[in-house]
Amino acid sequence: MLNKMGLTLSLFLLLTLAIGLGTAQATTKDNKTSAVNIFTQAAGLAAQQAGDIRTLHNVTRRQLDGNVYEYSIVLQIGPGQYDQIGVHRIVKEESPWVPIAAEEAVMMIHGDSSNFDSAFATPPGQPASGSLGAFLAQKGIDVWGIDLRWTFVPDTATDFSFMKNWDTSRHVKDIKLAVKLARTTRALTGSGHGKIFMLGHSRGAQFLYAYANKESQLPKPARDLKGIIPMDMVYKFSSADIQLAQAALERYHAYKSLYDSGTYVSNDGQNLKGLAWLAASDPDGMSTVIPGFTNKQAALFVLTATYATYQPLQPITPFYHYLAGTFDDYGLPEGFQFVAQLDKIIGIASASPSFQSLGEIIDGEAINSGTVEVPYDDHLADITLPVLYVGAAGGMGEHGVYSTTLLGSSDVTIQVVKLATAGAEALDFGHADLIWADNAEALVWEPIYNWLKQR
Repeated sequence: MLNKMGLTLSLFLLLTLAIGLGTAQATTKDNKTSAVNIFTQAAGLAAQQAGDIRTLHNVTRRQLDGNVYEYSIVLQIGPGQYDQIGVHRIVKEESPWVPIAAEEAVMMIHGDSSNFDSAFATPPGQPASGSLGAFLAQKGIDVWGIDLRWTFVPDTATDFSFMKNWDTSRHVKDIKLAVKLARTTRALTGSGHGKIFMLGHSRGAQFLYAYANKESQLPKPARDLKGIIPMDMVYKFSSADIQLAQAALERYHAYKSLYDSGTYVSNDGQNLKGLAWLAASDPDGMSTVIPGFTNKQAALFVLTATYATYQPLQPITPFYHYLAGTFDDYGLPEGFQFVAQLDKIIGIASASPSFQSLGEIIDGEAINSGTVEVPYDDHLADITLPVLYVGAAGGMGEHGVYSTTLLGSSDVTIQVVKLATAGAEALDFGHADLIWADNAEALVWEPIYNWLKQR
């Protein structure tokens, strides 16, 4: 009798569990359908405001940390094979596929040789929580971002004629589409249609300034931005940096000459991936890129002494480097100061997009030079948004502060991470340490969060 009662109870519990699981799965499926429909509706409305969306290819969701999830969508925005952008959202969920109502939102723009995930979400092979995007989302910020067009160009591409007109203007239009999609989706998911912040790292900050410059001429109700966070970028050089402006002009002419000869692509990402692959697969083998160095040393050198890789051109700042390095008694690179795991950086470098359009690089040098006419700096004084400039002393650092003085903003905060003594910028916190260093959370991400919450 007891055995029969036990069997009956077990069957009852299993049936109850199955019903509960089935209900949960059905709810999740319904929530996903609803979320996809919302993205589709938002894309249509965004297209009416900002540009052409041909197709919403897919919507995916993945867990980053606890109840923090990343939604990723791919949009076809033109007739060309690579006329695509990615749009990402990292946000806390109330339940599967149902985001919380978040008061503040920020759109993040990545820089050269990266995409949204490698810059702001999940470095390959690393804990998903160890990123600026996940950090802010865990604190209740609604984080958005874009993958620019060139991130979708495969390693096998050989014809880059389609990149001819991919310049700052083109990318700013794509970013506007992503911003409109973000604001509309937020309105449809309970977070309201308020203006949002924009953060740009490196080249992303160039696009941020260009975006704000253009938006300043729109009626206030038509504007998108609540504040801007340029990270380690020089937009304009001061008179004290006239030699650096002249070096930018030289780089402009060199890149423009390539463009005029029919080269519309930069393959710096491909080169970086090659160095990373050799460093991972044969670290002690002798480098064919830098004679006398091992493959590991060559990769470390490019990352920690980046300023020495521009020859015969000059670097953007005298000791500009991606990551602060450590060196032996002979000056050979040994590792990183603020990243304990070499594999972390090798993984990020290996995931770099291979190709990038040359157009925006030329634009950047033209803007920096101060002598080439471009349509991206005509209204800087009309930008009155709150500004947080975040720099790295071993990157563009203090040189990027001058750009903020050209704005009409009365609310300007400067945060330059400087850990070495004066004159030791070559060893100081680097350009990419801002987003990849093990101590970036305390030195960079927490101050960004505090600034966002105070505005």
